[in-house]
Amino acid sequence: RRTSALVPDLPAAPDELGMWFSEQGLVDDFVEPSDEEVADALAVREAIRELLLANNGADADAAGASTPLEEAGRKAHLGVRFEAGRPVLAPEGDGARGSIGRIVAAVAELAPTDEWKRLKGCRDEHCRVAFYDKARNRSRAWCSMEVCGNRAKTLRHRARRRGA
Repeated sequence: RRTSALVPDLPAAPDELGMWFSEQGLVDDFVEPSDEEVADALAVREAIRELLLANNGADADAAGASTPLEEAGRKAHLGVRFEAGRPVLAPEGDGARGSIGRIVAAVAELAPTDEWKRLKGCRDEHCRVAFYDKARNRSRAWCSMEVCGNRAKTLRHRARRRGA
């Protein structure tokens, strides 16, 4: 599976996930997540992927995506905090659980905005990379027209030729 700078695939090894949390600024010090925390982080990633695919009109389980996100939010003890007088959704603790909570909080804060609708998952079933749709009419279907879009159009063309 390819990765994207926007929403890269999370590593599955605890030490690599801990490093990823650190590189993303989600923790102050290096933490090594437990196996359960790794599984929760991967479940959150897949739930976000489902939501982004739904944003792109793909067949996705957006309703089912809420369960792992809600569960991760509960485990992180997400709550309203005030930073410089502004309310924000934030986890109670730090560490891996807090990192996962910060990701869920970012989704919760972004979801009701117009920007969220522009975040999509690539429709190419072999890709599924997240991308930001910059098209004026929000019509992009693929992360890259040169790769995924071209592949889809070529497959459709070949199918039409066989059927003709």
